[in-house]
Amino acid sequence: MNIHPYVVHFAVALLLAAVALFMVAALGRDRPWSAAVLTAARWNLWLGAPFALASIATGFFDYIAAQCDAEAIAATIIHRRSGAVTWWSSLVAAIAVYRTRHRPPGPRLLAWLVLVGAAAVTVTVLGTRLTYERGLGVDGAWPASAGQCFATERAPPA
Repeated sequence: MNIHPYVVHFAVALLLAAVALFMVAALGRDRPWSAAVLTAARWNLWLGAPFALASIATGFFDYIAAQCDAEAIAATIIHRRSGAVTWWSSLVAAIAVYRTRHRPPGPRLLAWLVLVGAAAVTVTVLGTRLTYERGLGVDGAWPASAGQCFATERAPPA
C-alpha cells in the first residue's frame, strides 16, 4: 500500500495555505483581522514543514517497492530533488517566521515564502506527472517483469 499519496496532500495544502495567508495578512496589515490571519499563516507553515519531511520519507519508502523503467527513474530523481528544495526552503521559512513571530514578516521573507509556494507547486506538478503520465505507484501499471525502481537506479550501468 502506498502511503505517500495520503501524506503529501497535507504538506502541499498547508504550505500553499500558509503562503496565501501571509500574503492576505500583508495586504490587510492595517486591518483588525490581519493578526489572526498572520497567526493562521504561521501555524500552517509550522505544520507544513514537518509534513513536507514526512512526504519525503513516505515517498522514498513507496519508491523502494515501486516498479518502473529508466525514464520514470529519471523523472523521479527530479521530483525527489524538487521535494528536497521544497522541504529545505519551507524549513528556512518556518525558522525565519518563528524568529520574527512578534512582528509581521518583511518584504524579503514574503518573497522567500512566494518561492516556497513555487517550489511546492513545482514538486506537485512533477509528482502528478509521475502518477498520471508514468503510472508510478499505480498497482498493475507495470508488468511483473519490470524492475523495482530503487534497485534499478542503484544497479551499475550495463
